[in-house]
Amino acid sequence: MPNSKSRAGLLSSGVLGTAMLLGGKTKYLIGALKLTKFASLGSMLLTVGTYSMFFGVPYAVGMVSLILVHESGHALVMKHYNIPFSPMIFVPFVGASVSMNQIPRDAYQEAMIALGGPVLGSLGAFGVAGAAQLTDSQLLYALADFGFMINLFNMLPIGMMDGGRICGALSPYSGLVGLGMGGSLIYMDMISNPIFYLVMMGGAYTTFQRFYYPDNLPLNYYKISPQERAILTGSYFGLLGFLVSCMAFNSKFKKSPEQLEMERQRQYQLQQFQNYR
Repeated sequence: MPNSKSRAGLLSSGVLGTAMLLGGKTKYLIGALKLTKFASLGSMLLTVGTYSMFFGVPYAVGMVSLILVHESGHALVMKHYNIPFSPMIFVPFVGASVSMNQIPRDAYQEAMIALGGPVLGSLGAFGVAGAAQLTDSQLLYALADFGFMINLFNMLPIGMMDGGRICGALSPYSGLVGLGMGGSLIYMDMISNPIFYLVMMGGAYTTFQRFYYPDNLPLNYYKISPQERAILTGSYFGLLGFLVSCMAFNSKFKKSPEQLEMERQRQYQLQQFQNYR
């Protein structure tokens, strides 16, 4: 298990970086990585190896696997809509990305593709939490917490993050709400990672484009039916509620690194006492 300092610092960078890349950024870096024949497998192994140096192999494998599940959700929905997509690329401490090679038919399709990632990612984290309950494994509790957290963070309605693309199909003003939420997190010093500032800058640019350059997308791109609007609204808020509930329940069993260290020391002292008896 990672210690408290390394996990708090590096994981925060990883979460924000993952969210940024899952939202469609760093396209030039991804383009360069695609030049290799085994880009997906190679980048995934590189990411596991990098995380392993800081968090240990089991935790690193679990983190990358949960990111893989999230990205697979996007890919499955793209496949359903027959939208070609690029190979999945992993970047250590940034995340992963599978990019569309074709513009969706409309905002509803784009929102459903965005929704596919956190839906499957949340189910993957839920499965890990279930395994943690069966085995009472603190490693699995910690991984489930990471899975719930990264998918919940991606639901923020900011720019090209998953939440931004989902809520953007519902209302152009959702981008302004997202920027307000992000700004509040920064103002309250809940997030101070520079990567999040880049996420906010990208969100501001996307929101500006939506209001002042609506002709950049096909005609009636954002015109969706009341039924589609209801599906997106129910799915978005339902998933938010599911993730918050799962995180709260999982936190009842997950122990902090400090608690685990104290338990390890008590067990060691008990063993020493029994040896001297």
